[in-house]
Amino acid sequence: MSEIEQVFFDISIEEQKIGRIVFELFKSEAPLATDNFLHLCKGDFTKTINGQVKQLTYKNNFFHRIVKTFMIQAGDIIYGSEKFEKSDEIGKGGCSIYATDDEIAKPVDLPCYGKFKDENLGEFTDPFYLAMVTTGESDSNTSQFFIMTGTAPHLNNKHTIFGKVIHGKSVVRTVEHANVDSDGFPEKCVRITDCGEWNSTMPIPLYNASNNQIGGDIYEEYPDDDKTFDPEDFNKAYEAAFTIKESGSQLFRLKDFQNSFFKYKKSLNYINMFIPEKDVDEENNSKFLELKIKVYLNLSLLSFNLKNVDDCITYSKYALESPGIVNKDKAKAYYRMGNAYLNKKAYDDALINYNLCKENNPDDKVIDAKIENVENIIEQNKERTKKNIAKFFS
Repeated sequence: MSEIEQVFFDISIEEQKIGRIVFELFKSEAPLATDNFLHLCKGDFTKTINGQVKQLTYKNNFFHRIVKTFMIQAGDIIYGSEKFEKSDEIGKGGCSIYATDDEIAKPVDLPCYGKFKDENLGEFTDPFYLAMVTTGESDSNTSQFFIMTGTAPHLNNKHTIFGKVIHGKSVVRTVEHANVDSDGFPEKCVRITDCGEWNSTMPIPLYNASNNQIGGDIYEEYPDDDKTFDPEDFNKAYEAAFTIKESGSQLFRLKDFQNSFFKYKKSLNYINMFIPEKDVDEENNSKFLELKIKVYLNLSLLSFNLKNVDDCITYSKYALESPGIVNKDKAKAYYRMGNAYLNKKAYDDALINYNLCKENNPDDKVIDAKIENVENIIEQNKERTKKNIAKFFS
């Protein structure tokens, strides 16, 4: 068996696929916890519980506690792998591969079987550590675990740290930002739909973002999670946002519109995170604003191509509201809004925006044809309305 153990979770929210999380397990530091987690991912152990043979697996288990900027918790394979519903029992069960038949047969208040010793009681100095949940006592680990999404000094030296997320950090963040009730129980089912061993020949599917590194995009989906540059270095931050934007443009040229859209959204997140105030760094403030307008316009175009015409209008308006926007870019924004309104058959609004496009780019012959087309449609509709009214009173 390899010294480096890697396993994966595939995550869905309700019926929507989100993506894959890949963990590296700390085998030498926490052999009991890593072996347990590995086999629960593989699902190759069974136990007879309450008279029924039960596969010990994380597959189909759901996350039952989510606390933003803290952690996401799952692994109650006794109560949290069947019907998704909140109950008094959820979060109180668990079973490790070390559980014995005699132990399981004994009546207990809390069905946490196969408790094993604490290991590697380290410090939670960074997000994305993988750690065991206990019952509040030492050496009470079973199957429940949590993934850190922030730092937690109050947990230092209290929980077994046995791994870390190496791929799919954005999937963890998506789970972290799921809507929850006052107890942290998610409103929608966040489920582990598949799990198992992973190696570098296997894919890392992602459905709500793009992890394609085309164009040199090596950056994490969430700016806070990226460690490739100093966040105080505005030049490096701009370089990151620009590279991500160019990655989106390359995907656009390949007609991969959905992933191109994801890249532009990612670039926008980096811009919003790192743009300096004008009085701090005027030059970089101007560069970031110029890039932001381009990204808004690209998001507008992609939204239209993806048939999200309302989003096309929204992003065009964002561009128009941006300080420093030049006439050429105003023309693009009005043109795209015109196309969106035309698609919605809101012909008067389409004509207004096409005319505004013409004002900002008077030499564009394409817009002349658009204006003429919409004017003809409006006139035809007026004539049709007149005829219908005439028929009504005849």
